[in-house]
Amino acid sequence: MGRRSSYGYSSYKSRSYGYGGYRRSSGGGGGKKVIIAVITVCVLLAAAAVAVCAYFGVFDKNAVQPSESEGSEKSVTSSKIESSVAENSEKPQQSSAESSVQSSVPAKDIKGSFDGNVFIYDKQGYEIFYGTDESAKKYASTVAGIKSSLGNSVKVYNMVAPTHGLFGLPDKYKDLGNDEKANIDMIYSSLGKDIITIDVTKSLESHKGEYTYFKTDNNWTALGAYYAYKEFCKAAAVDGLDIKNLPTGEIKNFLGSLSVSTRTDKNPNGNRDLAANSDTVKYYTIPGNYTCTLLENGKDSPQEVSLIATFAEGSNAYSAFIWGNNPYMDIKTDKKTGRKLCIIKDSYGCAFAPFTVNDFDEVYIIDPTYYNGNIVDFIKRNKYTDVLILNSVMTANTQIRLDELKSVLK
Repeated sequence: MGRRSSYGYSSYKSRSYGYGGYRRSSGGGGGKKVIIAVITVCVLLAAAAVAVCAYFGVFDKNAVQPSESEGSEKSVTSSKIESSVAENSEKPQQSSAESSVQSSVPAKDIKGSFDGNVFIYDKQGYEIFYGTDESAKKYASTVAGIKSSLGNSVKVYNMVAPTHGLFGLPDKYKDLGNDEKANIDMIYSSLGKDIITIDVTKSLESHKGEYTYFKTDNNWTALGAYYAYKEFCKAAAVDGLDIKNLPTGEIKNFLGSLSVSTRTDKNPNGNRDLAANSDTVKYYTIPGNYTCTLLENGKDSPQEVSLIATFAEGSNAYSAFIWGNNPYMDIKTDKKTGRKLCIIKDSYGCAFAPFTVNDFDEVYIIDPTYYNGNIVDFIKRNKYTDVLILNSVMTANTQIRLDELKSVLK
């Protein structure tokens, strides 16, 4: 598929209008005599008028003058009129046609372009989606295999998160890649009735004017994840949290994965527009009593940690959510719901998972990229009641993710 890095746009310029002169009649000298006679009469009448004015004292310095207040009022009025006339005389008047043309000039169009594999539009980075119906069906088949292995005693939910491009890019750039929404629909329609699908596209579309995706990173923000979480709550029949009641914190000057991927030896700071348009990672503090046990990448044993790594910074600031992508985090709460949730996720699940702590007795989060072991056996052995498989549409359409999902079934 060809990539177009820019699109042309139309501009309109004001037009100036000339005025033609009148052509004189080609008549003879009789017309000249008439003109001379008319001029003579006008001169005589003007002289008579001056004489009359002099007789009645119009030009007399002692003539009656208006009162001070009346004079002031007239002076102000006269000043305003003179000022207005002077101002208008300095500005050339537009014809109605010229005014109409200028008012119809469209706002300057914003052009997008590729920087490596990142598409830059309006100082924001976007992934371009190239998934196909074939890759969508393969992903659906893999998810269906997980459900089949778990049996009927476990509810399995599937959520495919769209990328920022579905909502942030104008229609003229949608043909750079393939249709995300159609691909997500293909995944859901291929899953079968045993799996509960959670379509978050409509919810995110209704909130697309909000800060639901990062400008320099490939992930959604905690706010975007929250709107997806509310859709999960409906499907799982849990009350859910009200984000308005949650304390917040912020990590500023975040330049995420899309910005980092544009950095080269020749350009160590990466794309200039992204570098000048950093993000803020906003996180929410989840109320309640719970303990978080994390097996971090490269570590041999798990350790107790906080739910949010508030010290995260720089290009790793997104890792504030559940400490980023690691083999697993196990969160035990003091809830008495009788339900336990396992989340099998990619990076989109990091910002999503913290909200679920409110709704289950235990939340176990794994990333198949790093997890070792058979997750199906683990879920059965520990009697998890609910399993959510959450991946972005980009991840879902890669063979790597299919292989990783299959690896945790062995």
